[in-house]
Amino acid sequence: MSDENVLERSSLESKCNPVSPLSNDRGMSYFPVSLLKLVVMNFCTWGAYQYYWFYENWQLIKKHECSDISPFWRACFAVIYCFPLFGAIESRGKLLHLRPVVSSGVLAGGWVLLSVLSLLPDPYWLVTFLSVVFLVPVQDQINRINEQSAPGHDPNKRFTAWNIVAVIVGGGTFVLAVFVTMFART
Repeated sequence: MSDENVLERSSLESKCNPVSPLSNDRGMSYFPVSLLKLVVMNFCTWGAYQYYWFYENWQLIKKHECSDISPFWRACFAVIYCFPLFGAIESRGKLLHLRPVVSSGVLAGGWVLLSVLSLLPDPYWLVTFLSVVFLVPVQDQINRINEQSAPGHDPNKRFTAWNIVAVIVGGGTFVLAVFVTMFART
């Protein structure tokens, strides 16, 4: 092997060291966030926080598995990629002897169904915001996995300044939009 190939290979290996599924020395496996923050941010960002949640989880998977996936595109096409993500989380939980409350397939299917209901006419499209209900058990499993994989990690419970801005501005416009959608007559 030439010196150039050895240098290139060692450079790649130093950047990319896959983490054992049971390793607890490399940090969190998945995106940590409290259940309250997940739900509040979902409503106050008009559901955009869910896609941020998908992106962050895929980003950590990419890092830990040393894969060449694109977290951005997997988040954009979450209706397709939620199935493998939820399945990976369920599998990781089983490796750690954690029982999932509900099957990953049921949770992913429910999330997809409620997400596509945004196409419904007024006021029925509002039901799409309840899709977060299917993320809550997944996040609960993530929080338990992270606690075992990285005891003492930051559980991301605090609302940052940007989160508070989103709660005030986005939450206010969300409440107003729901009120107008439900009670305004033309």
